[in-house]
Amino acid sequence: MKQIYTNENRLLAMNSKNVIECAGIAVEIRNEHTSGSAIPGHQIWLELWVDDSDYETAIELLKSSENDESKNWICSTCAEQNTESFEICWNCQSGKS
Repeated sequence: MKQIYTNENRLLAMNSKNVIECAGIAVEIRNEHTSGSAIPGHQIWLELWVDDSDYETAIELLKSSENDESKNWICSTCAEQNTESFEICWNCQSGKS
């Protein structure tokens, strides 16, 4: 097995797990339950693991699901880059034009 993904944010980790599983690839989650550990749970990141034979396919799936930077926009007022989901510039609060 190979580790495919790790993140402290449970939501992002579980979203990545769903992307991989929807393609029919089995995913193992590690560090999900840390209550018996000597290390506090907030200090342990979730890990996603797949079989060696599925590793390359899973990597491609995760890459294709990442935010496409070509959809980002540049603010005409302050020239700051903003993600597609922002209707207002995060830096200067000018509207998307």
